[in-house]
Amino acid sequence: MQPIAVIGLSCLFPEANTPAQYWENLLQEKDSCTSATKSNLDAEPSRFYAEKKGIPDKFYCARGGYIRDFSLDPEGFLLPPESIEKLGETFQWPLHVAREALRDSGYFENSEILKQCGVVLGNLSFPTKASNHLLLPLYRKALEPLLNKALNRPDFKLNSFAQDKKYAQENSHISGLPASIVAQALGLSAHSLALDAACASSLYAVALACHYLQTKKTDLMLAGAVSAADPFFVNMGFSIFHAYPEHPETSNPLDNNSGGLFASQGAGMFVLKRLGDAERDGDRIHAVISGIGLSNDGRGQFVLSPNSKGQILAYERAYASSQISSTDIDYIECHATGTPLGDKVELDSMELFFAAADSPEEKKTKPLIGSVKSNLGHMLTAAGMGGMTKVILALQNGIIPATIGVENVMTSKNDGVSANQIVRQATDWPHKNPKRSAAVSAFGFGGTNAHLIFEAANGKPKRRKAKQMQQSAIAIVGMEAIFGGCNGLHEFYQTIYDSKQHFRTLPPERWKGFELHPELSEATQGAWLESFEMDFLRFKLQPNPKERLIPQQLLTLEVTDRALKKTNLREGQNVAVLVAMETELEIHRFRGRVNLASQIEDSLKETGIILSDEERTNLISAARNSLLEEVPINRFTSFIGNIMAARISSLWDFSGPAMTISSEENSVFRALEIAQMLLAENTVEAVVITAVDLAGSPEQVLLRNRNFPLNSGKSTLSFDRDVNGWMIGEGAGTLVLKSLENAKTDREQIYATLDSVAFSNGISAKSVEDAARQALKKAKLKTQEIGILEVFGSGNEIEDKAEMSGLSKLYSGQNSTCAIGGIKANLGHTFAASGMASLIKAALCLHHRFIPGVPEWMSPKTELLSGNEFYVPVESRPWLIQPDIPKRHAAISGLGQDNVCSHVILSEAQAELRPKLEIAESGDLSLFPVMG
Repeated sequence: MQPIAVIGLSCLFPEANTPAQYWENLLQEKDSCTSATKSNLDAEPSRFYAEKKGIPDKFYCARGGYIRDFSLDPEGFLLPPESIEKLGETFQWPLHVAREALRDSGYFENSEILKQCGVVLGNLSFPTKASNHLLLPLYRKALEPLLNKALNRPDFKLNSFAQDKKYAQENSHISGLPASIVAQALGLSAHSLALDAACASSLYAVALACHYLQTKKTDLMLAGAVSAADPFFVNMGFSIFHAYPEHPETSNPLDNNSGGLFASQGAGMFVLKRLGDAERDGDRIHAVISGIGLSNDGRGQFVLSPNSKGQILAYERAYASSQISSTDIDYIECHATGTPLGDKVELDSMELFFAAADSPEEKKTKPLIGSVKSNLGHMLTAAGMGGMTKVILALQNGIIPATIGVENVMTSKNDGVSANQIVRQATDWPHKNPKRSAAVSAFGFGGTNAHLIFEAANGKPKRRKAKQMQQSAIAIVGMEAIFGGCNGLHEFYQTIYDSKQHFRTLPPERWKGFELHPELSEATQGAWLESFEMDFLRFKLQPNPKERLIPQQLLTLEVTDRALKKTNLREGQNVAVLVAMETELEIHRFRGRVNLASQIEDSLKETGIILSDEERTNLISAARNSLLEEVPINRFTSFIGNIMAARISSLWDFSGPAMTISSEENSVFRALEIAQMLLAENTVEAVVITAVDLAGSPEQVLLRNRNFPLNSGKSTLSFDRDVNGWMIGEGAGTLVLKSLENAKTDREQIYATLDSVAFSNGISAKSVEDAARQALKKAKLKTQEIGILEVFGSGNEIEDKAEMSGLSKLYSGQNSTCAIGGIKANLGHTFAASGMASLIKAALCLHHRFIPGVPEWMSPKTELLSGNEFYVPVESRPWLIQPDIPKRHAAISGLGQDNVCSHVILSEAQAELRPKLEIAESGDLSLFPVMG
């Protein structure tokens, strides 16, 4: 890789709001972990604490690193201060560290440069304190009538779980929107996204940011992470995993007596720039990133257990990408969290890679090691920011701070990593090499591994000759779809070809009474996903319903596995797995359940209702189980977003990076852009992209309906005059991608090729037009060559008007040669998965060479479709092209609540590369050519 300069940094860590304070704390060997307070948990800790592990709905450890005494200054951003004040910590902390990092870089007030700056944010897909205040009142409102009836007391009022606070609706968009808010507030480019690679998220964010710079999609990047999930939820989760030390044990990374980890909060951010550009522009350079290695463990014993195989692969890839040798590394900042198994596996992995030989000379070059989690605790998604910032400051100051609390020193299996390598007191930087160099490791749940190499800024780093990145076409070599009533690709194809719809009334028992919510005035219609089949033995999953993963993860596994089986990929290959998703809001029911005991007890007392112990216990149990049954370890594991991607890697023993990608409705298109970069740099052999969204949950529908009303008119394309809102959709889809060249070499069947993807900031006609114009330019096409335009057509009046105004302007002058349509007319709006449904539809149309009909279409809203640029087919027809157009092309338009417009161009594959239509894929009646 080409060296990348770190030219700005900032932090918000426990007891350290600045890098200077953080460095001082490290030198003072400060332990910044403390006990949780009511303010941290939105609950009195003593009511949910148990001294011993294994007690349901209790946590047995509340010690960790907490952010206290911090308040964001909302002034000086491009968003209104009053809007920022209504955002929770998941938004405010990244805003703070992003602004401070840009100030440190000297570019904060340079608006022209910032327009070329992107942002990648590591973020945990867990509930937050702010999202709880939006979701838990829904449960209270649903349960209160049931409790009135059970108690025969109409006057009974169920208390709130915590003191009511006013938070903006945006706080329910947990996974992806924080990155977008950073971009909007600071005037950045349209390249913004969030990812979840568990505890390796910080390093993955930096790695992706480096890819953006190396492929020259941006000139400057913000890369960082935030850990601001609800501490109550986190503490309950790690108690279920038995990952905390049990009193009187404590957490001491790299110590044999450590009983587990302490979970912490925090955020950090870097400003990155290509080294040559930083040197040219006279930027102050904190450090240089000169090697990156990402991997996944692949198949292992258990999804939460670390594996040396994947960790060593991350080491190998990092040094293969760098001019630095492993023997040049002076210091390694370990992942080491304090869990006995995790720390031991990491040291054994280091022994196998860094101490493989036993010669006296090599023993002298063994790196020193340590872990900052001894000071901060484990900041989860932001943990790597603590480690990387420590290393950068140590490189600058020539001092390696101590790993505190180590008494019974842990070593590797054969003492290849020995006790004297652990830095237990502040140490001057060793002078074994002319230039200081260090590395940072991060190993997360699900086997997500990362290893980054840093060099001191002084002197000239070793460089490789820059390679010109060719953005070649990408082939779609596998697809699968499970949306609404379509259980598979063939049924999806039949739906679009026959102009079928899958809308029906909400299935009985689906919402457990939420359908009676007063905010919903009519019977709720949607393209509901009611069931799908899967082989639990194939996925090595518990068949016991109580241990079952949440539907979001089960669906992701099934649809992805089906798509992979249609390709020539084999188990064990270097394949990346990207899952486009947003937080499944139903997981808020976990805290809703746990809180009910204290809510009911306090409410009974205030109402003056006296129950026997047995009656009270039975009432609480019934109320809890009506919302959510007790959550065992396997089910709680499925609350962790990135585990979806990890399970796919494990099933197929894939070794490429695995993560979730979140950018609201543009999540799929962000994943496509990442796939472009990974394949262009030959980082992986293939990329699997799956998108999933069960947008028909009561939580999603009720919250969205407040600002984005459900359709109460006719179900068809939203540009029809009788449509007045959005239509519920649910499902998942998968694309398997390879470079076109490799797909041909591997004799893959190709459904379509991805020619370009483009983005533009803002939800406006100009932004829609700009994104489409960029995509066409990259694909070297004119509008006249586009035969199908798959529109976003959300049903949101503002979005629909912006989309059609922008597209009409771009296509003006054409004479109805381009058909428009939208998959939402068949299957509803699936939000994070909506782009996937559109891509699969367009690819099938290209493959089968037909123009799809739009079901139930009558006449357009005149303000949207008044010209003759487009036509709306009401039934499917053959896709014929003019002699002067060499092949068929389709375009997909996208808009998102991330305030970005997107546009994608697909083209049909060469005839000899297109999949042959199999009998199993054909309909009841088929025509086929006979030669004679």
